[in-house]
Amino acid sequence: MAKKFRGVYNFAVTPLKDDGSQVSEAALRDYLDYQISCGVHGVCIFGSTGAIGSFTADERIATVKAAVNHVNGRIPVIAGTGSMSTDEAVRLSKTAEDDGADGVLVVPITYWPLKDDELYEHYKAIANSIKIPLVVYNNPWVTGVDMKPELLVRMSEIDNIRYVKESSGNLARITAIRTLSNGSLTVFDGWEPTTLQSFMAGSEGWFSGGSNVCPKLCVELFTLAVEKRDVLAARALFDRMYPLMDFIATRSHVRVAHTALKLQGHRVGPPRRPLSMLGAADTAELSRILESLDLLMASKAA
Repeated sequence: MAKKFRGVYNFAVTPLKDDGSQVSEAALRDYLDYQISCGVHGVCIFGSTGAIGSFTADERIATVKAAVNHVNGRIPVIAGTGSMSTDEAVRLSKTAEDDGADGVLVVPITYWPLKDDELYEHYKAIANSIKIPLVVYNNPWVTGVDMKPELLVRMSEIDNIRYVKESSGNLARITAIRTLSNGSLTVFDGWEPTTLQSFMAGSEGWFSGGSNVCPKLCVELFTLAVEKRDVLAARALFDRMYPLMDFIATRSHVRVAHTALKLQGHRVGPPRRPLSMLGAADTAELSRILESLDLLMASKAA
């Protein structure tokens, strides 16, 4: 039986060479080692912060395989396998499983508004094609598709759908999902500014874009809030982290993560065009926030 996913799962950036044209597997290996050294409980390759929509299927397959091989079982590796078509999502998910991924995370990538029955059948087909866990990713801010608790609970009747990354920012959803599913769905937080509140409402993990910037602080927050249930200490820590979490949410995870990592001295390159690094004013503001958290000079130790 697969080990339960729980804790802080880094929504990793996808390191690129300096011109942004190719994935840098050497930088990816260094970056995964850094995240593991900071104590993250798992990593997701090609989540939103990994700019899933910026890469071809072949690039995604090769990068996931490289990550799985390098991590070599030290922590779980989850592959983002969302796609425009059900058949392609099935293909990517089966390939990820064959290449050793511990789970897949599926976001509904679509041009057309999808009905609940279409979403259900999409996820059912993917889940039935693999034996590893499937994490449903609800991110209406990016996808334009909002999967309500009732639909998610219906999906949980499918054998290997046991997790949801809830990124709507609506905290009532967390309690609704837990109670309506009788605990059969494990909720992961996916909206940085409400992470503390999400933990208090019962989230057991965090698919975190912010952990690219401050992985140790993210792990510490999880430990205080979820493992130790020390509400006051967790609140004090999150008060310090909040300006960064809010900045990430309002300025875009991909742009902030790549810019912050450059400021910290990590060689992950820029995001792939047409995405770009933050502009001068936002970079200066980000630098100020990082300095207030002692995250500039710390880079490889923070």
